[in-house]
Amino acid sequence: MKQSDRDRSVRLLWEPQPEPTRGPRAALSQARVVQAAIKVADAEGVDALTMRRVAEELGSTAMSLYRHVPGKSELLDLMVDAVWGETEHTPEGPWRAGLEFFARQMWSMYRAHPWMLQLTTSRRMPGPQAMTRQDAAYAVVAGLGLRPEEVVAVVTTVAQFVDGVGRTMADRVQAERETGVSEEDWWNGTESLWEHFTPERLPMMTYLYGSGGFDRPLDEFEFGLARVLDGLAAFVEAEDRPAVRRSTCL
Repeated sequence: MKQSDRDRSVRLLWEPQPEPTRGPRAALSQARVVQAAIKVADAEGVDALTMRRVAEELGSTAMSLYRHVPGKSELLDLMVDAVWGETEHTPEGPWRAGLEFFARQMWSMYRAHPWMLQLTTSRRMPGPQAMTRQDAAYAVVAGLGLRPEEVVAVVTTVAQFVDGVGRTMADRVQAERETGVSEEDWWNGTESLWEHFTPERLPMMTYLYGSGGFDRPLDEFEFGLARVLDGLAAFVEAEDRPAVRRSTCL
């Protein structure tokens, strides 16, 4: 994204202009365009999202949308921030309960809008809704006596866990949308694979498969979140907190 494009996204997200109340532009608004785009992405996936498709959803023309949103990249930035606005701020209180609340809000957001996890997020312009939620999450960790970079790392660890589990979920949603076959039905149709599970070739896999280890999977989100928080508790509560190597890349 060029600097001019980044600056334009910043202005759209952080310096919203009042919508006109008269004239041809008054029939639409930026908020209506964004909500229509979210509706399309929820139903059809982000790959189906085009300015023309959003215009169809609104019963308008693609050209009319450009009066409110410069292009698809900026529209995606606005959509992501609008979806973050559906979540609640992390309340004050014990750090573990606060981070669990933050994680559950993210998880609910991704379950409602799995297309978010199909986007590249490392260089997507953050908006005020997302940043205020992040700020509240930092606040519940800030009183633990951690160094500033450790506060950031603790919250990032939780967020990246939710992102990881969420991406798996989003991949399943996309695969089912594209094929019409559910995750369970797909795996149930792979009998030929299980024929190769032999004690000689895959001793542990064969044991786990035969004893039902794959038939009763634990909830990925619940199990993983508890273990992540357990690990962070060990770090936070350690009397002699171990030093952590600084990142050498961004």
